[in-house]
Amino acid sequence: MTPVERIVDWVSDKPTWWQLAIKITLQNGSLTDDNIQFLFNTAQSEYGLVPKHPKYASFTSPIDITGFTSEEYSVKLNTLSGVKGVAALAEQQCLAFEPNGLTIGYGDNGAGKSSYAAILKHACLTRGALKPIVGNVFSTNNKPPQALLNVEVNGSNRSINWTPDSKPDKDAKSIRVFDTASAHHYLSSEDTLGYKPVGLNLLTELTKAADSIKRMIEEDTMGTNGLVSISPLPSGSPASVFLSKLSGLETEQEVNTHCATQEEIDSIETRKAELIQYKVQSAAQIKAGLLSRKQLLTPLANFFSSPLKLLNVQEFDRLKQLELDAIAKQEIVDKLRLQTLSNLPFENICNSEWSQLWAAAKAFIQKEGKELEFPPNTGDSCPLCLQDIGIDSANKLKEFEAFIQNSAAKDARATSQALAIAKQAVNTVNLNVIQYEAALNEAENIKNGLKVRLNEFVTQLTERKNIFLMKRLPASLEGVGLSPYTDLTGVITELDQEIGKITNDDNQAKFIAQKDADLIAIQDRKYIADHRDNILSNIKRLHTVAMLQQIKNECNTRSVSTLSSSIYSDGVIEPLKQSFQSELNAFGFNRFTIEVKTRNKGGHQQFKLHLSNSGESVVAKVASEGEQRCIAIASFLAEMKADARESAVIFDDPVNSLSHQWSARVADRLVTESLERQVIIFTHDIVFYKLLLEASERLSQDNIGYISLERSRDYAGLVRTNPPWDALTTSKRIGVLNTKLQNLRNIDASGTGTEFRDATRPFYSLLREAWERLVEEKLLNKVVNRFERGIHIQRLTRLDDIAQVDFDTINSAYDKCCNNFSGHDTSTGMGHPFLTIDEVAGDLEAIKVYLAHLQKDRKRT
Repeated sequence: MTPVERIVDWVSDKPTWWQLAIKITLQNGSLTDDNIQFLFNTAQSEYGLVPKHPKYASFTSPIDITGFTSEEYSVKLNTLSGVKGVAALAEQQCLAFEPNGLTIGYGDNGAGKSSYAAILKHACLTRGALKPIVGNVFSTNNKPPQALLNVEVNGSNRSINWTPDSKPDKDAKSIRVFDTASAHHYLSSEDTLGYKPVGLNLLTELTKAADSIKRMIEEDTMGTNGLVSISPLPSGSPASVFLSKLSGLETEQEVNTHCATQEEIDSIETRKAELIQYKVQSAAQIKAGLLSRKQLLTPLANFFSSPLKLLNVQEFDRLKQLELDAIAKQEIVDKLRLQTLSNLPFENICNSEWSQLWAAAKAFIQKEGKELEFPPNTGDSCPLCLQDIGIDSANKLKEFEAFIQNSAAKDARATSQALAIAKQAVNTVNLNVIQYEAALNEAENIKNGLKVRLNEFVTQLTERKNIFLMKRLPASLEGVGLSPYTDLTGVITELDQEIGKITNDDNQAKFIAQKDADLIAIQDRKYIADHRDNILSNIKRLHTVAMLQQIKNECNTRSVSTLSSSIYSDGVIEPLKQSFQSELNAFGFNRFTIEVKTRNKGGHQQFKLHLSNSGESVVAKVASEGEQRCIAIASFLAEMKADARESAVIFDDPVNSLSHQWSARVADRLVTESLERQVIIFTHDIVFYKLLLEASERLSQDNIGYISLERSRDYAGLVRTNPPWDALTTSKRIGVLNTKLQNLRNIDASGTGTEFRDATRPFYSLLREAWERLVEEKLLNKVVNRFERGIHIQRLTRLDDIAQVDFDTINSAYDKCCNNFSGHDTSTGMGHPFLTIDEVAGDLEAIKVYLAHLQKDRKRT
């Protein structure tokens, strides 16, 4: 079974997004940032955090492994430009790199080298910790850090806009950077191998996706990310406990139950004032105060007893029924009256008013006695008009009495009378609350807003009383809110309970403690109410975090490591070991033996340097500084070989503080590497710069780019293309002088004699220094080199051919330079003839000829 088949079979029972990662990698060769975000969205949809993709069902379909390929392209760094907001680096500078060979970037300390290198460390790939990019500490108007990298990928150019927050670019990350932090990392740490055989990048990409998703979740859920900051409540009240235990499972209804009502909120200040007063009073004083309050409020509560009894909805319904009965019965009586008492001069004879008149007359007669009858008979006197009763009148009066004595009429009168009595009782209801002003004020002190509510309650009762007294009651009556009255009676009940609690000082302490606890509980409930929206937001966020944690658990790549280890063991580790040993041999390293220990971690194969046959396994504790740096560079280059990488490599101060022996070996090795790939070296070591140039000359590396960095008073990183003169070999110095000779020719052709003479003086100063360098390098065969501690005795063997002609040649040229350069004051009387351009050219040609003679005929290296 091939590795790809093993991987596909292995992933079949893994999370859906794992299977999808393998599918995408098989199709595209790698996972982009967008792919990883898509995988993350898929994982979230399985936990209900986002809607499922319309094609979600296809994600679990069998994986097609046909046509899988993996391609590698070399990446070269062309330029670094557009730098803004990085340390004190000047803007509008461009670092151009030799694409097919070696680029040497030189700058003294503070010239900006480290700042440019820091950008490349962040944009490209390096080992070890990265320090954050900082702006200009002397500026108050720093721009956000940014830079533009132009790279060549498989023969095509593209630009990469870099900022500290930009996503890693795969092409930029193909370029490796080595610096001091890298060296320490190789010597004391472990790190990932980037080698990906065909098909095995499936596991690498899956691990990358898992790590990326894990990082996204960790970043998203880091600390209190996404949560609104709500300070905890330390009281231990139910509200504080609820707040402290939010888990994401709470409902909005649960939150609402812990929110204070407006009434509770309004009572806070009153409760505070009471609590302050209670704390300075004795038990007897507290009890007396509570009793006084009760006695003041009780009459006010009693004041409402009669209105509530006579003006409630039930009483209204009773009166309405009486009214309806009275109306119905009166209708019956009216029909009877029309039948029995027609053709009368008054329409309302025998109605209720008339009936009252009739009853009064009857009572009058009965009270008079004298055996008078009612109604009066013929010949009797009328008790109302005092006229004698005629036959017709007597008969009519008898009809009236018969009508009055009728049961229907009696019922109608009784019902009307009951309704009238009920309304009379309502009319007697007293709703003048002004005499209870003190009690209302006390109620307000105890419960904020209660006085206003009680007055509104009185107004509602007054309006209701007027309704009850209407001639015709409405069909129905709306209920009136009793909460002001119930709150008043509740206050009295609470006062009564509190009075019973206070019997001695101990009870007083408990009483005050309870009051304090009640106040804190209400304040906590108010806090919940004030932060309700934020609490609901946090509950939603906590639920999301819990689901994200489930996804994070799926990012464990231990099983990936197990499979990766078995597949990698023969294909990657052995080439790495062989490459490392080959690199050590190239450095001539043989003082002790170093082995490569390997293990798998997180789906990546890792290696660590280990001393053979030693009780100390850490190389950094045994090797010298020079040895450590060479071992680290060997590890770095071995990884490039084992990884089959052809992209550019960047070295930032690769030989910091090394001895000349190791610096020369490093220079040789890096120049050798530049014959195969693009190599960029930043250094502030002028000796190492010189060694690089000598190695380039010796190894025939003709593709060399130079970058010199300078600084002004305000800015660093000013780019110059000329290499530092001090580091140049004789041949390189002659090349610089060739350029300057051309400038002299231009001055000679178009300038004045004085201008030409002034221009020749610095030329001869440099020519003099070139002759000095020739003596050191070629004539004396580098037996003694300036800037070096050692003397190369073995090079003395070539010095037996030095003769008087050499002294004469050099002295003549040297004297000519001394006579024509600025630095010695010449006697006015002596004078020197003016130089011609041909003479200057001849003097430069003399050093060229002598150098060629030493190198070709006398084998000076």
